[in-house]
Amino acid sequence: MKKQNFFLLVGSILAGVTCLLLISDSAGTIKAAEKSVQTCLNVIIPSLFAFMVFSKIVVKSGIADIALYPFYKISSFWFKGSRREFSIFILSLIGGYPIGIRLLNDHIAYNKNYTEIAENMLCYCYCGSPSFIIQIAGLSVTGNAGAGFIVYLSNALSCLTAAVFINIFSKRNNAGSYQISKEKMSFSDITDSIGSSVKSLGIICGTILAFNIILELLDYIGFIQMLKAIDLDKIMSAGLEISNLSLFNGCGYGFLPLISAITSLGGICILVQTAALSENKISLKKFIVSRIPIAFLSSIYSYLILLLFPVSLETYLPSNTVTVLSSVNPVCSVCIAVMSYILLKQERKEKDV
Repeated sequence: MKKQNFFLLVGSILAGVTCLLLISDSAGTIKAAEKSVQTCLNVIIPSLFAFMVFSKIVVKSGIADIALYPFYKISSFWFKGSRREFSIFILSLIGGYPIGIRLLNDHIAYNKNYTEIAENMLCYCYCGSPSFIIQIAGLSVTGNAGAGFIVYLSNALSCLTAAVFINIFSKRNNAGSYQISKEKMSFSDITDSIGSSVKSLGIICGTILAFNIILELLDYIGFIQMLKAIDLDKIMSAGLEISNLSLFNGCGYGFLPLISAITSLGGICILVQTAALSENKISLKKFIVSRIPIAFLSSIYSYLILLLFPVSLETYLPSNTVTVLSSVNPVCSVCIAVMSYILLKQERKEKDV
C-alpha cells in the first residue's frame, strides 16, 4: 500500500510540474502542435489512409490471396504460413508501420489459435511505407529520393531476413489446409474499413502530437541542449518521434546506415502506436526484443548497398534538400475534416448500440 502511495505521489508531482511547464512554455508547445499537425496532414494521412482502407478490404475479400499466390508459391520453401499470412506480410512491407498490426489483429479476430503466430509475424510485419520513408529519410535529409529508397530497401530486406529466419525455425501451421475467404463483401465492410482506419489514424496522429510536445518540453528545460553538446540531440529527437529525421538535413549520404537503423526501429512514438493498435490482443514482448537486431541488420544492408552503388558526395548539394513539412495541403485539410466526421458518426453509432 505504501509503495502504491509513493507512485501516486511521484505521479502527482510529475503531473503538476508538467502543467507548469505547459503554461510557461505555451508558445513553444503551440509551435510543436502546429508542426505535428503539418506532419500528419502532409505526410502521415496521405501515405497511410488510402492503403489502410485498401489493405483491409483486399485481405478480407481474398483478393490479396489470389493476386499474391505466385509469390507465395515461390516463397513456400521458407514461408511456413498460410496464403493469408503471406498476404499480410507483403502488404505490411509496402503499407507502412501500422498496417501489419492492424491486419494481424483482424486475422486473429476470426481464430484465437493464431495469436502465437501473430506474435511471431509482428516481428517482421513492421516497416515504413516507401512514400513515407522516401519523404522523411530521403527528401527531407538529402533532397534525393534515391537515398530514401536505399533506406526503405534496407528496412524491407531486414524484415525479409527476419521473416526467413523466424519461419525456418517455426513449426508448420497447417498452411495447406487454408481456404480462401468466400465471404461476400458488402458496403458495410467498406464503411467499417474506413471507420477503423480513421480511428487508427486518430491514435497515430495523437501520439505524434503528444511526443512532439514532450520533445518541446525537454528542449525548454535544457535537456536537448545537454544532448546537443555531445551530438546526440538529433538521434534523441528522431528516436522519440521519427518525423524528426528532418533534423539530419544536410548530413550527407554517410548517415544513411544510421537513418536506416532509426527508421527500422520506428522510434518510441511508433512503438507506442503499435501497442495501442494491438488492443492487448497480441503480446509485444517478441516484437520489442526483435527490433534492435533487425534495426542493426538494416544499417548493415544500407552500408552494403552504398558500397555496391556508391553515391559521390560531390553530387550532394545541401541547397537541394527539400522541406516536406513546410505547408499544409488544403486537400489534406478537407480529407481530415471528412475523416473526423466519419469518426464522430461511428462513435455515435457505438453509443446508440
